[in-house]
Amino acid sequence: MTFEFEKNDELTASLKIHIEPADYQQKVDEKLRDYRKKASMPGFRPGKVPFGVVKKMYGVPVLNEEVLRIASESVYKYLYDNKIDFILSPIIDGDDAKSIDWIEGETFSFRFDVALEPNIDPVADNNITLTKYDISHDETDVDKYLMDIRERYGKFDKSESVDESSFISAQLIEIENGDKKENGLDKFIHLRINTIPDYAKTFFIGKKAEDTFDFEVEKDFPNADDRTAIFNLNIDDARAMKGTYRITIQSILTITPAEINEQLFAQVFPDKKIESEEQLREIIRQDVKGTYERESRKQFFFDLQKELKNKYSFDLPEEFVKKYIRSHSEKELSEEDIEKGIPFYIDEMKWQLIENNLIKKYNLLVTKEDIRKYLKELLGLSDMDDNDPDVKNKIDHVYEIISKEKDKLNNLVDNMTDERLIKLFEENSTIETKSLNWKDFINLVNEKN
Repeated sequence: MTFEFEKNDELTASLKIHIEPADYQQKVDEKLRDYRKKASMPGFRPGKVPFGVVKKMYGVPVLNEEVLRIASESVYKYLYDNKIDFILSPIIDGDDAKSIDWIEGETFSFRFDVALEPNIDPVADNNITLTKYDISHDETDVDKYLMDIRERYGKFDKSESVDESSFISAQLIEIENGDKKENGLDKFIHLRINTIPDYAKTFFIGKKAEDTFDFEVEKDFPNADDRTAIFNLNIDDARAMKGTYRITIQSILTITPAEINEQLFAQVFPDKKIESEEQLREIIRQDVKGTYERESRKQFFFDLQKELKNKYSFDLPEEFVKKYIRSHSEKELSEEDIEKGIPFYIDEMKWQLIENNLIKKYNLLVTKEDIRKYLKELLGLSDMDDNDPDVKNKIDHVYEIISKEKDKLNNLVDNMTDERLIKLFEENSTIETKSLNWKDFINLVNEKN
């Protein structure tokens, strides 16, 4: 087997592989012998079909499969052995592969396109300035949280018309020339009237089930942040709303909040022994505090990514990336789909490259032992001896469950990695603290994101 590696430019290269009979013949023959053991044909006993007959029947597809497997494995081995840093997977030249005559004893040649990793060296130091958000909370937040709980476990009754306490379901559609717009927005919304701005309430209060009203979104609901809450949209879709829309009220419910008593305590926090409203409020205070801290760290990490992508600006081989997306997509994508999605894909790839470099540079890789230590803390076993058989068995059991579900394991590793990156920059960059309440924080997040 021989290789020819040639750089096309700073970001792409070509790798040609020439696979000779000595590289594949033994594997092909072994697979054909396995086929012969299982082959069953009229006139022959099972496993006694002549090798020549089996080879005639299966020789070409087996040769094709084995040679392509060897080619694919050899690409990665060559790149790793020669310490060539690359991104994504090398892409085989499909035209070359299709034109091959699969004749045993021949030398087969393939060309792979390779995307080279840009040379970047991100650093965690005080030249980067980041903001940490100290989100304040008071009894107003606790009151709201408590009312949400009471309403969640309260009683719902149908109501004749919409008032301040109503919970409504409605259909929202986009209108053009008085009729539903083709391919326009069409969705169901669920809305608490007492959570929306006063100017928006006037459109709903007094309406009955099946009532309909039209509105000009830019005139009647000018604030995009308000639209996210009123129409259950993300900020980008809310900002994109233009023209006329129609809302049809489907159902109107009035909520009678649950009483604050032992039944509610048991329903909300069954694992805690709550005996009074004040105990419930204290748990809520801690829950609110924890929620605000998590959201603050989430925004800190988002700002960190944005700052690093701006600071370490570099190009990626866009045409290669498009080709990669086409070849790896589960469904056929139009050029329009690819062009629309490529900026987001490139942006995400840039962060992944920065992140990977930071992980290597600062030794942040999450290991199996790190996961086990995290699970030990999560199970409340931090103070117990690692060698205790009961402790080990409990951790083993949880780890085994998580390991079987790839998505859960990947999410856990991602979250642990994110925390390590956050801590790295908290300790090494210049940090400015900004104090604000929850509402102002949400407005800031919608503005930034």
